[in-house]
Amino acid sequence: VEPPPPSYAPVLPTNLIKDGLLSIAQLEAVVYAGQAHSELLPNGSRKGFFIGDGTGVGKGREISGIILDNMMQGRNKAVWISFNEGLLEDAKRDFAGIGGDPGKIFLQGKTKAGNEITQEDGILFTTYSTLRGGEKKQANDLGQEGGKTRAQQIINWLGEDFDGVIAFDEAHSMG
Repeated sequence: VEPPPPSYAPVLPTNLIKDGLLSIAQLEAVVYAGQAHSELLPNGSRKGFFIGDGTGVGKGREISGIILDNMMQGRNKAVWISFNEGLLEDAKRDFAGIGGDPGKIFLQGKTKAGNEITQEDGILFTTYSTLRGGEKKQANDLGQEGGKTRAQQIINWLGEDFDGVIAFDEAHSMG
């Protein structure tokens, strides 16, 4: 299947292109993701994009480019979900490698499950196992466990008008 003709121009720092901080293949993913994100679905949400590149292409840099493009358009919150916390340093390296501020990336696991996330904006980095967790509270009379889930914690942080990036890195590990 041939991809649609590219018509999207990402909003990225000029030096990112000029200095080759993204390869042509990586930039192509940013363009097609931005083109998809420019379209709204019937329910009003943004269209998604799936990257199926193999090992070694630089998906972390592609995700970084997609997030940076969105941030430069005023979408100041993003979520980056990956396999384990050790990949946080890789995400920071990749984001810094394209000119982003790695200090914008913070770990959800540093905030207790029952607390609100206090960062005003930035890139929330979390893991699939963290998403499966939540606040532990005593069971109620029906035997149901209470407490805020990690997913609800993210939803609350993003707010009702969120329309930025949620990147599922290492999606084969989503389980």
